[in-house]
Amino acid sequence: MGKKREYEDDDGRTIADMSDLHMGSAWKFQKPPKESRQPQPPEADAGRRAGQPWEDYDMMSSDERRYYIFGAMKAGLLIALAFIAGLGLVVLLMLLLWA
Repeated sequence: MGKKREYEDDDGRTIADMSDLHMGSAWKFQKPPKESRQPQPPEADAGRRAGQPWEDYDMMSSDERRYYIFGAMKAGLLIALAFIAGLGLVVLLMLLLWA
């Protein structure tokens, strides 16, 4: 192998640990090696990250969680309605021009 490169702006943090990933086949399913199938011990602070209230149940009440869910559903439905209206306009224009 080659020598490890050192960059002047590298502060040594690991953003994403890619050492546990295994190359799979694109044509057939392969089970991961046995050592990676073993259950991992839970970390002490798993699921408790700052700024992610949906993973920390102490930060958000059930009413607030429901409001967030319905708000996201309304936003998705609004986008879907915009696409449906656009498709309806295209169909209407095609019927008016070619019929």
